[in-house]
Amino acid sequence: MPTISQALADQIDRIDGLAAVRDRDCLYQYTNATYGRLHGLPHHLDIIGGSSLDLPCDTAACAALFDEQDRQVMRSGKTLKMLDIHRYADGAWRAHLYTKRPWRDDHDAIIGTIGWGVDITSAYTYAFGGQLARYTDQSDFLLTEGTEQSNGLTLSPREQEVLFLVLRGKTSKLAAAVLGLSHRTVEQYVDTLKLKFGVQSKIELIDAAIERGYMQCIPLSIFSKQLSVVLAVD
Repeated sequence: MPTISQALADQIDRIDGLAAVRDRDCLYQYTNATYGRLHGLPHHLDIIGGSSLDLPCDTAACAALFDEQDRQVMRSGKTLKMLDIHRYADGAWRAHLYTKRPWRDDHDAIIGTIGWGVDITSAYTYAFGGQLARYTDQSDFLLTEGTEQSNGLTLSPREQEVLFLVLRGKTSKLAAAVLGLSHRTVEQYVDTLKLKFGVQSKIELIDAAIERGYMQCIPLSIFSKQLSVVLAVD
């Protein structure tokens, strides 16, 4: 089991936001006080040796997503930047821009991941897109509310949510779980989207939506859904 150096622990403690270190088995090796408080831990180190499933709040429902993100970071050696929206131990919904990068030992071997999140819950303003862009190194994001009309298309809030998840590689089953819908209902929304975009397949839908700029659109209504989606890979 890898050992956390005091220097790394001090660095994690200084982060202004939640932060955690996990090993190759996706088990916690360190978290800061903010991480512990948000997740309802009596002490922020109580989770050491445990997994995301052991978190005493609703975020545990996304444990499989967190583990897969960690494995992707460790396989690729790259940094992932995610939009994380969860209901935490105090019952409040919060949105974070979360970054995960490889944790390396003194020989530069990857031994786990280091992750930290910036709270953007109060950023429901026109500056939101620019703030996302700064953290993800992508073009400006657009926060959409209600029925969206652009590029000659009119998309309902639910259609925007489904498209947002489809563009980020979520299957209909996973999208249904996030949105609280049936798998068949999500498929019906996908079929409607294909009609509106004038395409025949889901792959064509993704290509057409990206070409029209929908990869940069984030529906405001998604902020009451528990999810963790990758926005950028560095």
